Amino acid sequence: MGLDFACLTVRLDNEPMRRIRADPDLWAIVEDQPPFCGPWPGEQLPEITRQLLAVLPEGTRLTHDFFPGRNHEQAGYLLDPAAYRADRTRRQAEQTRAHRAVFGAEVFADHARSGQGVTWRCSTAAQLTDAVRLIDELDVVAARRGFSVAEMAEIGVYKVHRDEDDDESFTRNLRDLRTWADHCRTVAARGLDLMITLY
Repeated sequence: MGLDFACLTVRLDNEPMRRIRADPDLWAIVEDQPPFCGPWPGEQLPEITRQLLAVLPEGTRLTHDFFPGRNHEQAGYLLDPAAYRADRTRRQAEQTRAHRAVFGAEVFADHARSGQGVTWRCSTAAQLTDAVRLIDELDVVAARRGFSVAEMAEIGVYKVHRDEDDDESFTRNLRDLRTWADHCRTVAARGLDLMITLY
């Protein structure tokens, strides 16, 4: 069991999306329906789900294609180790640029949580462009100097293997971070937004 990274390409500014963001009861209806999970055979979709599916960008599906080693938090650490070292509350940590670039710029809705209880977050196209810029402008040499598997393990970064080689871990995390940036770039170029969570 673990926390897998998942994202969904959406338009945050349409009416059904605004309604599920504002209304916990509507979210409770859609969270166990497509596109947030697979369809249930033979089940009639609720009206709000049909409305939501009608306004989703073509080809939208819940995607688990990023951070396959569950190294999403390690990628955030690579972007800004100092932010992970700082003694902050969870809410404060969520406001760092590194966290926002990987996990979404803002909370989608306090009532919207994944099956593991993790809050859904989201980023607009403009916020995705910001995330891409942060990743693209990363000083790789300086980032490698500040990167330490031992430190990640010590401060509790998720899914760190203490015996992994620093160079191998850095290379893997940088590759996955750049793959994520490419996806964000593609979504933003289409004028679309993302919802992001951990399952």
